[in-house]
Amino acid sequence: MPRNNRSTDAMALSVLLDRTLLTLSAATTAILFAWLLYYSSCGFRLSGEGFYLNSIANPFAYTINSPPTLFGFVYHWPYQWVGGDIAVLRMANVTLTMTLGWILSFLMIRRLWTAGWPHAAVLSAGIAGLALVQFSTWLLTPGYYALTFQSLLIVMIGLLLPDRPGRIRQVLGWILVGVGGWCCFMARPSTAAAIALLVVLYVVVLRRKSLLPMLGAALVALTLLIVTAYLIDGGITGLVNRMVNSADFEILLGARHEVSFMFRIDWLETSPGQLAMAVLMAIALLLSILMGSRHKLFLSLALAGVLIVTIATVLLGTDPISIKLTTLFLVPAFACLGAMFWRERLILCAQTPTSIALTLIFLVLPHLSALGSNLNYWFAGSMAALFWMLALVAFLSPLAQQGRSVAALLPLTVLAQGLTASVINAAILKPWNQVKDLRAYTAVTHLPGGGKLVLPQPLHDYLATARAQARAAGLEIGTPAVDLSGRSPGVLYVLETRALGLPWLVGPHDSNPAHFGQPWPIVPHTGSNVAAVVALGLESCADLAKAWVLIEPEGPHRLDQASIMASFGAHPTDYVVAAAFETPINDGHDRDAYRQSLLKPVRPAVLAEQSCHEARRQRPDR
Repeated sequence: MPRNNRSTDAMALSVLLDRTLLTLSAATTAILFAWLLYYSSCGFRLSGEGFYLNSIANPFAYTINSPPTLFGFVYHWPYQWVGGDIAVLRMANVTLTMTLGWILSFLMIRRLWTAGWPHAAVLSAGIAGLALVQFSTWLLTPGYYALTFQSLLIVMIGLLLPDRPGRIRQVLGWILVGVGGWCCFMARPSTAAAIALLVVLYVVVLRRKSLLPMLGAALVALTLLIVTAYLIDGGITGLVNRMVNSADFEILLGARHEVSFMFRIDWLETSPGQLAMAVLMAIALLLSILMGSRHKLFLSLALAGVLIVTIATVLLGTDPISIKLTTLFLVPAFACLGAMFWRERLILCAQTPTSIALTLIFLVLPHLSALGSNLNYWFAGSMAALFWMLALVAFLSPLAQQGRSVAALLPLTVLAQGLTASVINAAILKPWNQVKDLRAYTAVTHLPGGGKLVLPQPLHDYLATARAQARAAGLEIGTPAVDLSGRSPGVLYVLETRALGLPWLVGPHDSNPAHFGQPWPIVPHTGSNVAAVVALGLESCADLAKAWVLIEPEGPHRLDQASIMASFGAHPTDYVVAAAFETPINDGHDRDAYRQSLLKPVRPAVLAEQSCHEARRQRPDR
């Protein structure tokens, strides 16, 4: 009888500890999410974010897309629904990403583990926090990287839903696969082709009875694509021409989006310190999962301590471990390797075809999400690090047969939350190519759409000066404009002009890998000037004749003013300086201030238009 009492007391204590940890984990997840939403109105990147916003605000204005992505059309209607408010758009993007990650993680746990619904909801929410790593460069405005990640989440949710009983779930699942495939094509066609092949292999190997529903999903994607083609370009032929011309433009630009550059193996950039940290984390995770039942109280106190440190990291803004993005792959990889050899390969031998397939799929998904990117694949793929953690969830699923689902998943969830807090905190302390520490930003800046962002004072003054001087010089909303600075599409967005040629006429970059301290070589864009001429050649002479021009004569990425103006029959003497201002300095690669000028056309529009037509007739490529 006393032994039974001790066993009952131990079980009650175990349940109490699990419930306490689950409650603390749920609170940590809520704080992480609220933390990111709170700071979502802070910061603004003139280059990348300006490109995203110009693409979203007016996607129908361009006949080619550089890079070849159609994300602007997908996010155009949400942008209009929020009235152009950037802060609200960012919060919606963060919320959608987190929600999709939560649903996928929940389905994974319910599919492969035996946790009850409430426990699975809390555990999956903690793991899904890694979806927020998508914003590790502090680019919260939705773009093609975010859409690619969200698309893959939707596809995987669709693949897992049919495993649940119920006809409605099965139909909904395959519809989601089709919708996700269409979204993926709109974001990155190369990734869409790869995920389509992956879905076919998954069905052929594991679900041969689902061949017909898979064809239904393909039909959904094809239908959406046809409708999209007619809405954007008036038909399939128009859309095909757009994508082909966009691909040719990338080759001309020198953006490294060629097929030959697409299939490559990039080096995993890490350090001895990060390797050692990843090994220690993997060992601690495996010990807590595989041996935690023997030391329940000690393990619970340790996990509670980690959660408290995670919350402190969020609230105090400290960065005690400084996790690098590539470590998000190393930890799950080392954990999988260690689990393979535990107790005479018990976990490895107990794998099911489904767990093996899902492990492999999630391991490769981050690289597929980066397929076609001109960035280092490990860096770009690490922004989809949630998939690597879900691969570990799938690989460790044989432990569910021992009835230890909650006990095994709790340490993994706590680890995911700690990693998420470290990465996002680093992004807040050192936002990419912006002034350090978002918490120190104080200048409330009004932007188009009635939205407000909190910016560093130099950036606020720069934008306010540019807007005030431009309006005083007579610049009206919707006026065509050409950005020859090569790096300031955000200025044209803030001035509410229509960027001609492309949402961002990219200027040449230094290709030295050490330049600006970046972790990969900057894409040089050696054909920037020629590409700008081609892009502007697609615009009407009527728009070019009345376009204002933004220049940066001494800027590091400036486009050639004389040759580009000559391509549409203009000369620098045809403009007067309407506004002049200095670029803000930040802690990224904009460490020097440069003088920018906004030029106003002074020639009669009729004469300027005639000169444009004459210049185009004389071009040898016409």
